[in-house]
Amino acid sequence: MDLTLDYNPDKVYDVIIIGAGPAGSTAAIYTARAGLSTLVLYRAEADGALGVTQNIENYPGVPGPISGYELLKRMRNQAKSFGAEFVRGKVIATDLNGDIKKVYTIDGREFKGRAVIVASGAMERTHKYKGEEEFLGRGVSYCGVCDAAFFKGKDVAVIGEDDYAIEEAEFISRFARHIYFVVPSSKIKAPPELVEELRNIKNIEILMHHRIIEIVGDQFVTGLKVKNIDTKEDKVLPVEGVFIFLGGNKPSIDFLMNQVEMTDGGCLLINEEMETSIPGVFAAGDILCTNIKQAVIAAADGCKVALAVDKYLKGKAKIAPQW
Repeated sequence: MDLTLDYNPDKVYDVIIIGAGPAGSTAAIYTARAGLSTLVLYRAEADGALGVTQNIENYPGVPGPISGYELLKRMRNQAKSFGAEFVRGKVIATDLNGDIKKVYTIDGREFKGRAVIVASGAMERTHKYKGEEEFLGRGVSYCGVCDAAFFKGKDVAVIGEDDYAIEEAEFISRFARHIYFVVPSSKIKAPPELVEELRNIKNIEILMHHRIIEIVGDQFVTGLKVKNIDTKEDKVLPVEGVFIFLGGNKPSIDFLMNQVEMTDGGCLLINEEMETSIPGVFAAGDILCTNIKQAVIAAADGCKVALAVDKYLKGKAKIAPQW
């Protein structure tokens, strides 16, 4: 985790953006350029749908092919050039009431802002593995930073296929005796240099193209049953811990803790200026459950929401364009 040496819990930003995909990064370009102190919190370097996309050829003004990760880096660097701060930290809770909003990350930090833009995408899982809920807290975990120390000298499994899972596995490897890095698909969706780092960690064994069948145990986890999709072979990995770092297509909004109004389908309700039911809390990107998920549409949302935030914070009568 990037614990930034100059972290100041008393600092109040003009705007905190949760998510650094095309919506969040574009919003940061516009808010920072408008002179608003801007903090962007993000989970992983190649986070989100765009970050794990291998080739982009249709983003306006950026001739391809280019990886989604490289396109994200360009967006973020542009935002940084205007003064936006990017801090790594998975957001787990928020307090959105009052004039000053509070955002909490998994490593125990608290950030304060006058406005919040939720641009955390739609990558949450929609289903659970057999045994996952039964053994949650008894061997099943979703946080390496929180729980790795409990598995010192033990064998564990890490289920994932992106850079977030890799970085969590690297942290867990400092404590666990042996790690089975179980990849459900045929490819790890992360920058090549990170994959190479993973392969060079001696106590990590990578199992590609393995489907999860069941997490097994009695009072606590004793194993992970998997199927090798290529050979059709079933086996039980003898582990005492199972760390799960997989995504899906469900909006990532658990940290909002039901503070804002939602549709019956679990999507955020916003007005025409992209503001939620709580004044000063806005939303943009795939989190809005739009039918068309394209990077350019998410970036357009980022522009719109940033201009709306500028209006809100500066007390303008109407939204003003930036050139």
